[in-house]
Amino acid sequence: MNNSLVKEFKLNKKNLWSTQQILTFAPDAGTAQRGQELATQRKWRNLQGNERAVWGECKSSGASYYLTAVDMNEPAFKCNCPSRKFPCKHSVGLMLLISNNTDAVQVTTDYPSWVAEWLEKRDAKNPDTEDDSKSIDDAEAEQKRIEQKNKNRDKRLAQMQVGLNDLEIWLTDTIRQGLASTERQSYDFWKDISARMVDAKLGGIGKRIQSMQLLQGGNITWVDKMLAQLTDLYLVVKGFKNLENLSPPLQVELLSIAGINTKKDEVLALEGVKDEWIVMGQIEGIEDNLNFRRVWLQGQKTKQFALILDFVFGDIGFPNHYPTGSTLKGELCFYPSAFPLRAILKMPFKISNEPKSLQGFSDFNSFTEAYSNALVSNPWLLDFPAYFEKVTPIIKKDELFIIDENNQQLKVIHRNQIGWKLLAISGGYPIQIFGEWTGDIFIPLSAEAEGRLVVF
Repeated sequence: MNNSLVKEFKLNKKNLWSTQQILTFAPDAGTAQRGQELATQRKWRNLQGNERAVWGECKSSGASYYLTAVDMNEPAFKCNCPSRKFPCKHSVGLMLLISNNTDAVQVTTDYPSWVAEWLEKRDAKNPDTEDDSKSIDDAEAEQKRIEQKNKNRDKRLAQMQVGLNDLEIWLTDTIRQGLASTERQSYDFWKDISARMVDAKLGGIGKRIQSMQLLQGGNITWVDKMLAQLTDLYLVVKGFKNLENLSPPLQVELLSIAGINTKKDEVLALEGVKDEWIVMGQIEGIEDNLNFRRVWLQGQKTKQFALILDFVFGDIGFPNHYPTGSTLKGELCFYPSAFPLRAILKMPFKISNEPKSLQGFSDFNSFTEAYSNALVSNPWLLDFPAYFEKVTPIIKKDELFIIDENNQQLKVIHRNQIGWKLLAISGGYPIQIFGEWTGDIFIPLSAEAEGRLVVF
């Protein structure tokens, strides 16, 4: 092996693309996610390259291997897989692999015939030559599209960063003056910083700030709740400054919080999870003049929870009906996330009312451990689904709690006669309850009675 060439390739690591840049090359979120799954040496063989190009053979779902190459000067891509995406998941995976581990590549100046032929045609810029069933003209047009997409993304990220700098100043000033001082502030105190976030393409954050004023008054615990909200926002600010060093799932999560969401068709292009999904509970309401519905599911085999979130205007009505306690047999595609919950149900699917066995937390210790692990994966997790197998509801001093077998208690939201309904179902005995944990209170959505789920 040529030692000088090895040195040159390793030094050239500074010119490799970052993980964030590579993910923007992908034509959609599905390709990006599948590319990340392929960014490991065990998926590849004959990984070779130099300062001009890198190539390798990626294991297919069968016994064959796909030939994949990347021109380091452009980048440009070649792969003989049948995918119509460009670049395909194999090209994205190869770029991610070499970006994070250049030592995985054996440096050589000897090109395989298929790589040498491809590079020669590229250098000759022959418009009649096809690359993976695409002409060079098509590839160049696609490259321009990617470059424009990257420019638009970079422009929006720059706008966001300016807004987050303003937010950091506002957060530190608010903490320095003390949370008690916010009680004396007018509505404009919250509205102004919220509007600045919207102008900086940070609408989701702006909405959270404007809702903070509603935390004040009534109960002294508002201070703890507001401090938790401010801490989450500060974590967003710091995470954005360190965006490129975060894992790809956390990058996607952080960008989603900031307002860069994955499109529905991109999610449906992802590989789904097939199971018999039990409808555990749901909530409907109105937010920003939109009707929303949150439907929680749990896989009978995978035990994985999923959230279907729908929005509709006016009296249009939701596209599908998911009765609580029913079972949906089909495939769910999950939105990319550090802790995937939100999903889309692929069509078609089958629905039945056959009773299914449910499995949940036996006590609050196992629940808190699972919730802690979820927060480690996604520090910005808002709602966590929980199904408790044996808990007893009680009311103490007009407050509602559920108690497990270890006599540990969990606070439950007490409104719309929920407490009395739980007591009626329980009769003083342990029951099974499903609901959402918000981080400080449990919202029950259903309870099991006589082998079926009762809706609240």
